[in-house]
Amino acid sequence: MSGKFYAVGVGPGDPQLLTVKAINVMKACQVIAVPKSGASENIALKIAGDYIRGKEILECDMPMIKDKEELERYHEQSADTIAEILTQGKDVAFLTLGDPAIYSTVMYVHRKLTARGHETAMVPGIPSFCGAAASLNTSLCERDEMLHVIPATYKGSQAEVLDGTRVLMKSGRSIMQIKEQLAEKKAMMVECATMENEKVYHDLNDLKEQSSYFSLIVIPSEDRQKES
Repeated sequence: MSGKFYAVGVGPGDPQLLTVKAINVMKACQVIAVPKSGASENIALKIAGDYIRGKEILECDMPMIKDKEELERYHEQSADTIAEILTQGKDVAFLTLGDPAIYSTVMYVHRKLTARGHETAMVPGIPSFCGAAASLNTSLCERDEMLHVIPATYKGSQAEVLDGTRVLMKSGRSIMQIKEQLAEKKAMMVECATMENEKVYHDLNDLKEQSSYFSLIVIPSEDRQKES
């Protein structure tokens, strides 16, 4: 009997924000897969640490590059490796920060395994922007406001033309440039939301140095900017 593949969201960083379902799935799976992107420490493994002791760990090469053909090759390799484990009857939980449905690398592998006929499932997690909103102690959208979630490294410039609250995810690489563009917008930022090294800026203008990859900017709607 073939095993089952789970795309498991482990939340934004604080282990206390893991869902009960994510914990139960990780405990039940024989193999825990995580993306390997060259970082010195795998944050997803750290979050899940108390629940995966003694488990077989599979690191899947997922470099932080934009070349679609090159990424496709890495995703295919990961799907091949995991498919082989599934055919052995082992269940695999692939851990991803936040929620697997939101800008998650795991979904490329999930899609390939589903297309090959393997049984797959998704376990939702708390998204990073919800964790950041909690750290800022503010709501993201109220009344009839729209909420826009924008990948800053690809589409950051679109934040200027959208109505409602705008969230710029993974802003770290271009943070100082974005800061200048948003100087009059009452933007806020959270770096490493809910993690031990979290930094909260209620005013983006207070940022004085380059931040990490895990930096998220919240730009309130025009109405709420006027209210504040």
